[in-house]
Amino acid sequence: MKIFIMRHGEAAVVAQSDQERRLTTRGQLQANSQGNWLKSVESRFDKVIVSPYVRAQETFAQINQVFENQLINVLETWDGITPYGIGTNVADYLSVLAAQGKERVLLVSHLPLVGEIIAELCGKNPASFYPATIVGVEWDGQHQGKVVEIKYPD
Repeated sequence: MKIFIMRHGEAAVVAQSDQERRLTTRGQLQANSQGNWLKSVESRFDKVIVSPYVRAQETFAQINQVFENQLINVLETWDGITPYGIGTNVADYLSVLAAQGKERVLLVSHLPLVGEIIAELCGKNPASFYPATIVGVEWDGQHQGKVVEIKYPD
């Protein structure tokens, strides 16, 4: 299974609540650019899991636009990948998806969880998760995975 774990694009600091923080113009451009990179390395995804927070949803919208709105068909919004989700729960869910035969998964989430997911899957996190960073992991659903690429935003 190839899993791409992405932190949302740059977000505004001020909002009514953390859940309502929106992408900045730069964050929208980052998400779109990273979406173009994703499409160049993976033409499709079997599952896309996105945090319900506004900035993650807006990041997904930019990527989905690059994929000509095809990702909406495999989208799942999950509270389990908000900033303070639990890495082991995410790994357990990814194991279920692997057992179901899902081969390509994209997660759009937040700090600190994105680093915890990588550490859970690979034993350590070698990436600095700046806004819109993507880490690609090869994982069989059971054993320690391997980071195969890190794409920082331009």
